[in-house]
Formats: sequence, structure tokens, C-alpha cells
Amino acid sequence: MSIKKVLTTAFAMAAISSSISWGQTVTCSNGTSQKMGSAGGYDYELWSQNGAGSATMKLNVSDENGGAFEVEWQGTINMLARTGKRWGSNSSVTVQNVGNITSEFEVEWSSTDNVKYVSVYGWGYYDQADIPSGFSNEIEYYIVQDRGSYNPTQGGKKWGSATIDGISYDFYTTDRIQQPSLSGTSTFKQYWSIPSNTSQHRTKGTISISKHFSEWAKAGMKMGKLYEVASMKIESYTGNTGTAKGYAKVKKNLLKIGGSADELALNVTASPAAAGTVTKSPSANYYAPKSTVQLTAKANEGWKFVGWEGGATGSTETISVTMDKEKSVVAKFELVGETSVNLLKDGNFPSGSVISTSNDASWFLGQGTNWGGSAAKTSVAGGTATVDVTTTGKETYMPQLVQYGVALDKGMKYKLSFKASADVARKIEVSFQQSVDPWGAYATKEFDITTTEKEYAFIFAMEEDSDDAAQFAFNLGQATGAVKISDVKLVFTTAEPGSESKNDSGTTSFGSMVQGVQFELAVGSFQVFDMQGKSLGLVEVAAGTSLKDALKAKFQQSGVYMVRQGNRLQKVSVSR
Repeated sequence: MSIKKVLTTAFAMAAISSSISWGQTVTCSNGTSQKMGSAGGYDYELWSQNGAGSATMKLNVSDENGGAFEVEWQGTINMLARTGKRWGSNSSVTVQNVGNITSEFEVEWSSTDNVKYVSVYGWGYYDQADIPSGFSNEIEYYIVQDRGSYNPTQGGKKWGSATIDGISYDFYTTDRIQQPSLSGTSTFKQYWSIPSNTSQHRTKGTISISKHFSEWAKAGMKMGKLYEVASMKIESYTGNTGTAKGYAKVKKNLLKIGGSADELALNVTASPAAAGTVTKSPSANYYAPKSTVQLTAKANEGWKFVGWEGGATGSTETISVTMDKEKSVVAKFELVGETSVNLLKDGNFPSGSVISTSNDASWFLGQGTNWGGSAAKTSVAGGTATVDVTTTGKETYMPQLVQYGVALDKGMKYKLSFKASADVARKIEVSFQQSVDPWGAYATKEFDITTTEKEYAFIFAMEEDSDDAAQFAFNLGQATGAVKISDVKLVFTTAEPGSESKNDSGTTSFGSMVQGVQFELAVGSFQVFDMQGKSLGLVEVAAGTSLKDALKAKFQQSGVYMVRQGNRLQKVSVSR
């Protein structure tokens, strides 16, 4: 297990302080602020300012996923965890002679802090002639992939911008005055590559690290020797102890050092990501100029391939592209029916281990200090999860049962279904939202749960920009007591929001509903169907308005409609 590298013996690595094996952990707490070492050819560091709180890092290094790791922190001031390559302060490795540096990464993460980054990170040095007046020769650098709402380049100097790996980056420097550095405490420069638009933040992909170095130099941000390149770093800062809490799982951090920087990147993606796959032949991330690459798209069940976009065109499943420049190619797929693959993990709750309070499982129980002092516990039996809420907070999400890393694609419709019951009739809420600040909501619905197990459904459209790391939650802060949940499933659908009661034929079954109820004096929202059971949408009836008048205003035509509220149904004739 080692970094994929092409290095001469002149680039021999400096001595490493310690070595640990795969799956072992290191912890910073009780005043211990730093742990450094190596694992499987990757150098690692875990750092927690002043040793406050607790931070634990687990190394999962492998040939397939590189310097993968997990880190969990609570009560920290400033925490960082990283893996990559460290040459040290006496190295002769420079950005000019190291060769081409790239990284493939994939991360799931969540943090209550506002100042937080997923990035490439490292330290380098100015050549003597390039050291800015009043500054040391040290450079701290970041290539940001994802972050919180805090923009670290505010107040800095912008040097330029460039598109790298299909992402538009802005280049900045910021000044650090008498702050911790490689040499102790010094005044030094920070270099930043930061996406120009937050919509380009990402949690997986390929990073052409050397291309950032090259573009920085063109813009005037020069760097000579390299101390290190941490191909993946997680950092989270709160500034005080007690409130910080977070978790990150770096699934892949595959660092490659060597080869030619003249090679061209070819990024291929499926849209939506769950709709199909794209294969490259020959399989690589970078190709020599003028080389030819064959791309093949394959649709998953419930989808069909419709064509290529970006750096390629056409509608045949297999095409060839010539690498005359860096390219990003998208295989577009179209939904042809409701899919069967569950987009949520362990929705059948196969064991109690799939729920945790430490972010190391498919489901996370959010309760305690960061959830308004709420309290709950869980158990699993026979594929059913029971959440026993003993204390609630001020908000509906205090407490909540959460799943992170849910991919939602803009313009797609989704159907959530689950079974639930409670020891006492109550309300619960389901929500889809951003998993990082500002925690923007995508879709929310409240359900009335009874003491009898029933199946519930919620269809919604993703109208915001795609989010490959959204969170889904059952929000249980409405009341104390036990709630039982099972058979949780999220699928793509062609059905319209509001048509959750439709059966597989696309019509609504009225057999179990109470018919003949008079709604004429009722107010609120009503689901409207034609006589074949096709959903026509919702109609709102205000106080003082009859249902017939509301239907007439809504549809502007006479006819006979079936109108539903809850499990009650009425046939209504409307004439103009």
C-alpha cells in the first residue's frame, strides 16, 4: 500500500516521527495538541488547538483509496486532520521538479462550525529573491473544494482566476501576522485557490494540484520548495470550546506524484449521478495531448441514455473524444419510470449498529447539547427502529434521526416512503436540506402518526442546485414518547408532488376513503382528482369561499371532480 508516485532518489522522504497500521486511531485530547506519523506510505497529522476537547482520527489507507481516513471531533477550538506527502524542511523538492501532482478524493462530512474547509493543504517556501518584505519565507496554501459560509479570502488580495478541472477558481493571498507556523510563530503569506461560485463546491472529484501551482506562478504567486502536499485536509474552527462537533469520512484520497504536467484532464460524470455509469478506455484521469479516448454510457434500471454534453456531443452510447484540451463530459440520462434502488442507506434497519451518536454509521441520532438539550435513545428489532424521545428542544429537529451524504439532483423528482407508528398519536416531520451552514431547506413535510403502523409517502421536486451531500432527517421534537420507523426508501419518480396516494397505475384508489362527506363549509387545502383518479393538483379554500367557487376559479371549466381532505372524499359538480 503506497502512494502512486514517480520520484527520483533525490526526492527521498525525510524521517517520519512514527508509523501506525491500517485501522488504528490517534487522539488529541487533555492537552495533547498534535499527532503526526505515517501509514502505508501516506503521512498524516491530527492537530487540535491547545488540546481542547477531543479529536480522533482513524487511518484507512489502501491501494484502492489511498490515504483515506475518518475524523471525529467535539469541544475543539480549531481542529485539522490530513494525509498526504511530507518532504520536510530540508527537502530539495520544488514545485518545478516534483512532476505532476494530482489527487482523486471523495468525502462525507458534517460540522456545526461556521469556519470549515475540505481542501488540499500544505506548506512551501519562497525562493530567497521572492520573499515579500516583512514576511518569512514560509507559505501556507489551500486549494478549497468545500467550505462553510465563512469566506477565508475576505480582505485578501486577488491575483487572478483560472478554470481547472472544470471549476472556476479565484486566486488570493492573505497575511498572517505573528501566527503559528512551521518555524514556530512568524508573519507569513497564505495562498488560496477558492471556487468563484459556491455552486461549484464539491465533495468528490479530481484535483490537478500542479496546475494550481502553475496558475499561481503565472498570476505572480510564486513558490519554490515544497514542505508537503496534504492531498486532503479537513479543518473546522469555532474559536471557543464546548460547542464544536463534527465528523468527516474521507472515502478516497488517492495521491499521484510524477509524470508530465502537460497531460490533459478528462472528467466524465453521469447526470443524474445515480442514473448510470460512464467508462473510459483506456481508463485514466489524464491523457497525452492528441490521444483518443473511448467513452461508454450505460443506464441503470429505470433510466435511458439520451446524449452527451460538455466536451462531447452525440446520442450513441459509445463515442470517441480527442484530447486536444482538458475536457469535462457529461452523460445525460432520462427517467422512464419510478426506480427501485433505494437512495438511502440501511432504510431497512438490518441491525442496531446502523444507528450511532458518533457519525460512524448510516444513521445518526442527533440529540444533546447541539440539539437544544434534547434527549433520545434508539433500539432496532425486526427491521424497525424505535426512537424513544425523553426530552425535546425548542425546534422540531431537537432531536432527529439523520442520514448524511444524500445526493439530490436539480430538476429531479423524488418519492420518500416509510412506515411509522407511535405509542401515542403525534406529529413527526421529514426534511431534506443542506448538511452545512446555512442549512438551507429543500423539502419538508409533517405527518400525523397514529398508534397503528401505516405507510406514508412524500413526493417532492429538487428545485435548488444539485447537492451531492445533503441530509435527510426524521425530526422528532414535537413531543416525547416512542416512535417506530421502518422500510424507509427514497427513489426517483415521474409522479408529481401532491400525488402521494397514487397507486402503480397512476390513479388514486378511493376504496378506503370515507365518501359522501360535505366539505362546503370547510377551509384549507384539498387534493383534486378527475373521475378517472388522475391528480389535478391542490386547491386552497379560504374562509367565506365555497369549495365549488374555489374549484371554478382554479380550473376555469365545468365538470365533476373528486375532492379529498385526509381520508374523506366528496364528489363535486361545478358548472360555469
